[in-house]
Amino acid sequence: MSQFHSHRKLEDNVFMEIAGIEFEDFEVGQVFEHRPGRTFTAEDNRQHTFRSADLSARTADAVYNHNVYGGENVISETLVLSAVTAMTTKTFNKVVANLGWTEVTLPTPVKAGDTIYAESELLDKRESRSRPAQAVLHVRTRAVNQDGQEVCSFERKLLIYKRGLGPYEDAGY
Repeated sequence: MSQFHSHRKLEDNVFMEIAGIEFEDFEVGQVFEHRPGRTFTAEDNRQHTFRSADLSARTADAVYNHNVYGGENVISETLVLSAVTAMTTKTFNKVVANLGWTEVTLPTPVKAGDTIYAESELLDKRESRSRPAQAVLHVRTRAVNQDGQEVCSFERKLLIYKRGLGPYEDAGY
């Protein structure tokens, strides 16, 4: 173990970043802030709209946005959800699979120029009943904008590798 919990010592003064937290080190009730935040632009939304074929009026129609949101560019909910999930990947890095999403809410629209910040609370953890090298985490993730308004929340169950198992050691991280 190096002097840094986030890095493995390879040799004197040489360290490699360790990906994610080990299943065995998680404790129910822990809360993880996922940083940095993410600022959205109208261009981010435009590109996402075309790539995902999300042609809903809410995200693709400037007239709709003008009439409903006073001309502000509303960011696609699928982009917000994917960005919030991506913000969690450094903490929950050893994921084998997402087992399920529940309680998904998007109570406040994200607009171009907004910056969101995410955090996750560990609700439960257990060993897999059918896969001895893996375990299950149950987390609640929420994101707020720069004004502290909740913009997204969800619960998710993740199948993750246990310490020293899976492809991570062979991959060198």
